[in-house]
Amino acid sequence: MDEMRARTVVDEDWKARVQREKELSRQAAAGAASQAAQAANAPAGTPPPDGEADPVFEGLVSTLATQVMYCLGYIAAPGQSAPALNLEQAKESLEMLMMVKEKTQGNLNAQEIAVLEEAVVELQRLFAARVQQVQAEARQRANIDPSQLRGEDPS
Repeated sequence: MDEMRARTVVDEDWKARVQREKELSRQAAAGAASQAAQAANAPAGTPPPDGEADPVFEGLVSTLATQVMYCLGYIAAPGQSAPALNLEQAKESLEMLMMVKEKTQGNLNAQEIAVLEEAVVELQRLFAARVQQVQAEARQRANIDPSQLRGEDPS
């Protein structure tokens, strides 16, 4: 009879353990579902957790940066042999990117901030360099000596 009782206890213990595991599994699934729901319903001003940059955000930054590069004449349009230069459009596209930076302040993780900051700084540098180049070419075509513009004596 003791043998029968020992077997029953072991059998009951096994069933209880399986039941606990099923319950823990259900609780974990419910917890994950509620966390996903909370993340989806998070307020708009809540910054995302640190980690990788959102690929959609990186795509937006890349699209605007490519537009600036195209307008600055660093990238040719498909089917064109030479790139076109449009400083006004480049300025507008760069301003859009700077507006994204301003409007998303406090809502980006560290990686997204780095992606956006790097793009803005580099594009501002390229824009300033292209403007200086265009101005130098215009002075050269007009036969203007830059030293005369500064009021220096052309000895």
